[in-house]
Amino acid sequence: MIAFILVFILLNFIKPYWDRYWLERQLEIVAVFGTKHGFHETKDFLMNKMREEGYSFNEDDFVINKDEKNSVFINLAYTDEVEIFGRTLKQLQFTVEVSASEVKSSY
Repeated sequence: MIAFILVFILLNFIKPYWDRYWLERQLEIVAVFGTKHGFHETKDFLMNKMREEGYSFNEDDFVINKDEKNSVFINLAYTDEVEIFGRTLKQLQFTVEVSASEVKSSY
C-alpha cells in the first residue's frame, strides 16, 4: 500500500514536467507552420491547436514574433501545480520558448 502511495505521489510530481514537454512539441509544430504562413494564420493555428490538445491558454499568454526572414519565435510563461488529494503541494513556474526558421530547398 505504501508503495502505491509513493508511486502516486511521484507521478503527480512528474506530470507538470511531462505536460511541459508535450506543450513544447505542440508549439514547435506551430512555429514550423508559421514559417510558411502569415502572423494571423499562425496565431489562429496556435489557438486551435491549444483547444484541440485541451490547454486553457488564451492569446494573451503567448508572445509570437515573426521576422522578415520568416523565423518564428513563440514564448509562453505559465504556472502549473502539483496537487495531491486536492491540496496544492507546490507551484511551478515554466517558460517555454520555441523557434523555427524557414528552410528553402535549393534544387
